[in-house]
Amino acid sequence: MDFGNSSLNNDSSALLCFTPNRISMGSIWFKQKPNLYAFPLFLIQLLMVITATRGTHFILRPLRLPRYISEIIGGFLLGPSVLGQIPGFANTLFPRTSQFTLESLAYLGLIYYIFTLGVEIDLSSIRRASGSAVWFALACTVPPFILSTVSGIPIHRNLQEGKHDLAFVLFISVLLSVTAFSMLAHTVTELKLAGREIGRTVLSAAILVDGFSWIGLSLVVAVSESDGSGSLASIFTVLSGAAFYVFCFLVIRPIFNRISKKAAERKEEVGELEECTILVGVLVAAFIGDMIGTHAVFGAFVYGLAIPNGPLGVGLVDRVDEFVRGMFLPLFFAISGLRTDVFQIKHVGVAMCLVTLVFATGGMKVLGGVLVAAAYDMQLHDGVSIGLLMNTKGVIELVLLNVGINKKILGNESFTILVIMSVVQTAMLSPSLTYLVKPTHHRVLYKRRTIRWNDPRSELRIIACIHHPRDPPALVSLIGSMYPTKLSPMSVAALHLVQLTGRASTFLLLNNNPSPNRKYNSRLQAQSAAITHAFESYEQQASGVTLRTSTAISVFDTMHEDVLSAAEDRHGALILLPFHMHPAVDGALEIGTHPSVRNVNERVLCTSPCTVAIIIDRGLGAFSSALASSLRVAVLFFGGADDRESLALASRMANHPAIQISLVRFLPRNFNTSNALRDESELNERTMDEDCLLEFGERSSQLRVIEYRESVVSNAEEVVGALRMIQDEGMDLLIVGKDQGLTGSRLIAGMTEWSEFPELGPIGDLLASTDFGCTSSIVVLQAPKNLPGAADSAAVKMRPERREEAIRVYVDPR
Repeated sequence: MDFGNSSLNNDSSALLCFTPNRISMGSIWFKQKPNLYAFPLFLIQLLMVITATRGTHFILRPLRLPRYISEIIGGFLLGPSVLGQIPGFANTLFPRTSQFTLESLAYLGLIYYIFTLGVEIDLSSIRRASGSAVWFALACTVPPFILSTVSGIPIHRNLQEGKHDLAFVLFISVLLSVTAFSMLAHTVTELKLAGREIGRTVLSAAILVDGFSWIGLSLVVAVSESDGSGSLASIFTVLSGAAFYVFCFLVIRPIFNRISKKAAERKEEVGELEECTILVGVLVAAFIGDMIGTHAVFGAFVYGLAIPNGPLGVGLVDRVDEFVRGMFLPLFFAISGLRTDVFQIKHVGVAMCLVTLVFATGGMKVLGGVLVAAAYDMQLHDGVSIGLLMNTKGVIELVLLNVGINKKILGNESFTILVIMSVVQTAMLSPSLTYLVKPTHHRVLYKRRTIRWNDPRSELRIIACIHHPRDPPALVSLIGSMYPTKLSPMSVAALHLVQLTGRASTFLLLNNNPSPNRKYNSRLQAQSAAITHAFESYEQQASGVTLRTSTAISVFDTMHEDVLSAAEDRHGALILLPFHMHPAVDGALEIGTHPSVRNVNERVLCTSPCTVAIIIDRGLGAFSSALASSLRVAVLFFGGADDRESLALASRMANHPAIQISLVRFLPRNFNTSNALRDESELNERTMDEDCLLEFGERSSQLRVIEYRESVVSNAEEVVGALRMIQDEGMDLLIVGKDQGLTGSRLIAGMTEWSEFPELGPIGDLLASTDFGCTSSIVVLQAPKNLPGAADSAAVKMRPERREEAIRVYVDPR
């Protein structure tokens, strides 16, 4: 019997004979072949699938295509269309006898993945869906459904495959109308649309369409099983599915709600017993779904909907998700590719009609989006964007296709055409979304980009970035130390940066607005609410501060874009970034939230339109703006644009009655006698430094808590010694610029060669290093780059004369 070229197709007419006790082989030394034994053959197949899919993903990664496309193509390469044409390849490595093991494990991974999709969907968001979201869902679903229904009958009759017309028509109509919510949520966050109205609308519409697709799947399966004669059995199938849904929400959900609440009250993770109960429950739900005729994936999905979005569901999903996505789900996609055989396409004309229908339904979704957008007075671009986004395909489409071929609704020819079209349509849609939908980023021009400004009553706009709930105390303390008042106000935009992982806990934030007055079960939602509460509490206590909190979800590679967009949208003058490390118990620095936070900080420093400050918290969060708390601050001034920003920050702090400031100016020994040797750029820099120091003195002349001193040094070794003396004085906070200007750079020559944290500059890196032993908190500032004159846009009129005598006005002798 020839197994070779039809290894995983759906032809059930062949009789297969195999030995049931050939599970594990003895040894290759006994001349036993591993491909003749079930378990070694499965391992070989799994390794080949993982190698092919990961290799394809690596090659196609520059195209930024969804990963499931690479996995389908990897299976396609292993299937009968490519490598299957090699004589003996399919018969040796993918024989028909191995189909049961391979598909069973693939479906096992699939039902757990579908379960996580059910957890991702927050049913309350459906109730909160706006009227526009409902109309977008209808406009992007009903017209394609009607067109597919009208066109499906002649296409099916010409293909001459599958079951009766009704099952095929319903199937093709549901297939071409669906939108993959999980893939769409990922796309929306990658395109930076999650915080915009268009993103929220399309997500709400996609949830409604996703629910329609699962109802449609159960109906299609019920009709296909009737075979035209068992209409009563089809009705019982639908009623059984509805009864199972009601049972899950009336019986299962209340039980798990109580368990989830107990875990939240104890502030502990869900125990092993509860986790095992959920895993077994997924298997039971899949079995019930398959037994009543609605399919196993339907049972797993409904069960996932019934699990509360708390520690019970999200915590377990986060643990299971990685293994399922990394191991078993690629196996399912690869099987779809293995089943795809281009040589099964016999009716070219009918195939072209089916391809035309796929593109036509996609175009009708765009048209529907445009019409609804016009009805709601939205821009044409928004309507086109929503229509394109509603064409997003993903796992749900592949699930439907595999259900179709397993239930004999589809034949090999139509299955192959639709799988290829899924890949082609997604490959075409991805760049279209990037160029047509993603908001175009234009460099916004605005005046104030620095802390230093010639009008002290001008509002200082700050972007405070948060990665973890441990970050707000230091940020709030630093903001409070700048002493905002009604005469010198500040506007703070707190931006919670969340890594896009594709997990349920991340997607749940897309449809929920954190509020401190609401109880959250999800750890990520609780963290977001705690961050919001910390800043809102400060706003209520402080005077002259307006505050707004928001959440940005993205991968680390593009997270800096969210920060820059927030800065330009808010016309920010200062971006506050937490350092990627925090002090451990022994005082040494250790990685905080994620190592990639460092890359985010570096990208922000390179592209920021305004001043950036990196905060190394070593107790700064304990400072309170109350007068009972005091803070000793040292400003290390070498010169240059960054140090002038440090002085501007200290100038605002000087108004705070509980802060004592020491200004330490580092000067070279030949500072007063080498003017003739300086070039013009260094002379201009020195002039700006002098004007900045004079301005600081004039604004602080009424305050007696400021100390000024000069430290005359010759080289880096003396600079390090002077810094150690300052550290020994027990300062609470050290402020320094990232770069030390033309004059200061000569004093620290050689220090950059062994720098551990280049993003902090030479002095900041030295102070942050464990070897130096600094116990003070550190703020490193960088003035905006690539903006000529931006760092000195607020500078007073330049004066050529020396400023040392003027500086002496605000010296407070010891």
